[in-house]
Amino acid sequence: MEKTAKTRTTVTVCALGLLLAAAGGCGMKKADNPKAAAKHTADSTVVKVVVADVKEGPFEDWGSFSADLRGIEDATLVAPNQGGRVGSLREVGTRFAAGESLCDIDGEKYGAALEAAKAQVEVTKGDLDRAKINVDKGDVGRSALDGANLAYQNARMGLANAKRAWEDCQCQAPFDGVLVSRSIDKYQTVSPGAPTLRVSRIDRLQATIAIPETEAFFYEEGMKTEFRLLQRPDQVYEGRIASRDQAVDPRSRTVTARILVINRDGALRPGMVGRANILRRSFKKAIVVPSTALVRLQDGISVMARPARTARSSPRDFRPMKNSS
Repeated sequence: MEKTAKTRTTVTVCALGLLLAAAGGCGMKKADNPKAAAKHTADSTVVKVVVADVKEGPFEDWGSFSADLRGIEDATLVAPNQGGRVGSLREVGTRFAAGESLCDIDGEKYGAALEAAKAQVEVTKGDLDRAKINVDKGDVGRSALDGANLAYQNARMGLANAKRAWEDCQCQAPFDGVLVSRSIDKYQTVSPGAPTLRVSRIDRLQATIAIPETEAFFYEEGMKTEFRLLQRPDQVYEGRIASRDQAVDPRSRTVTARILVINRDGALRPGMVGRANILRRSFKKAIVVPSTALVRLQDGISVMARPARTARSSPRDFRPMKNSS
C-alpha cells in the first residue's frame, strides 16, 4: 500500500455498492421524470461515508483458537486382571501423593498373590544358584542349569504381573495430583481392566488446540499465549506453546499444538473449554485499518483512502489503495 503520510493517513470506509453508486452519480444526467430525480436524490442521502485518522503505532498480531484443558499429567486407572469387589474408595477432589492408595478392590486376594509370587522368586532363585554350583562341579549336565534358569525367569514374570495387579487393586497414584472423577462405586463388582478412577495434575494444565494446516507454519514452540475460560473471559492465564505436532491430521487437516497453562489460582479444571490466544508477531510501528475498510475488487483487495493534504474532497476524490500485505 502506498503511504500518503508517515503519521497521518485518512481512510474512508464504504461498501462497494455505495462506491459505485457515488461514482455513477457524479456523471449522471438530469432525469426527464421529476419523480425519478427526486427518488434518486432521496436514495443518495442514505450513503454514509465514515472517515477515520490512522496513525502509526505498536501492533501485536494474535491468533485465537478454541482449547480443551487437561492435566499436564493425566491418567485413567483400571481394575486388576481378575476384577473384584470395591471395598473402599477415596472421594472425588482428594489430593494425593505418588504411590498413595485411592481404592481397594479385593485387596486381600491380590496381596496374597503378591506374597506368593515373591516367595516363588526366592525358591527358583535358590534352585538356580544350586544348579550353577552343580554344573561347575560336573555333577549335573548343562540342561539342568537351563531348566532352573527358565523357572526363575517365569517366577520373575509372575511377580511383575502380581505387582501390577496389586497396584491396580489399590488404585495406586502414579504421580502427585487430584482425583478428578470416578467410574466405580463402593461395594460394586468391577470387570477386569474396567476404568476405575481418573487422576490428574492440576497445578499445571495443558490446553490442546487444532491449528488449520494453512496457518501451522506461523506457530512455533515457546510462543507467548493467553488462555481465557468462556465463563471468566476477564481472567487471563499466561503460558507458552509447549509442543506442536510435526504431522497434519489427514481427516481434519489440522496440526495439534499443546499449550502449558499455569493454574495459579486453582480455578482451572481438566475438561474445561476456553479460548487460547497466541502472539504470532509484534510490530513497533504499523498502520492498521479495520477489516471493514477493505473492499474486495476483481483485481484484489483495496482500501479506500484520500490524501491527508486535502481538507475537503468530493466522492470522486477517493481512490482505492492496493493492499500490499
